[in-house]
Amino acid sequence: MTENPLAADNLKDKIGQEREFGAYEVEKGMVQRFARAIDDPNPLWQDEEYAGQSRYGGIIAPPTFIVSIGGEQFGQVLMRLFPEGLLHGSTTLECHQPVRPGDSIAVTVKLANVRERRDSGGAKTTFVTFDITYQNQRGELVARCQYMMVGYETEKAKHG
Repeated sequence: MTENPLAADNLKDKIGQEREFGAYEVEKGMVQRFARAIDDPNPLWQDEEYAGQSRYGGIIAPPTFIVSIGGEQFGQVLMRLFPEGLLHGSTTLECHQPVRPGDSIAVTVKLANVRERRDSGGAKTTFVTFDITYQNQRGELVARCQYMMVGYETEKAKHG
């Protein structure tokens, strides 16, 4: 078995480092498709007339929409980190401002923690925590999210 250059020991050196994932334009159609996909009928997400009369003054995105922004790029990074296997451990989400169509959301990812353990058979499990910050085009904090991902070594990888 070749040593994974992104193993826990190598990742530990990167704790605290931030990486800009770019800025993403939010379109009304994205918000509406997301709301339909999660089967959330709240008119704030889809009905312009209703949302326009609300305290928000227009359509806003469901709070969990934010985690989809930059998600594809984040997923690609995770698959490079853990080509053998990956599980979602947990997500903690703090929402500070609504996301609206027309917003440009900048995504910054920071490696927050890495820990590793071996099971009784010697297979490695790596727990990696990321802090993700989302800011709108005005530099206002929209949300913070903490992901804990669990990378694991398969039997094939363990035995070469």
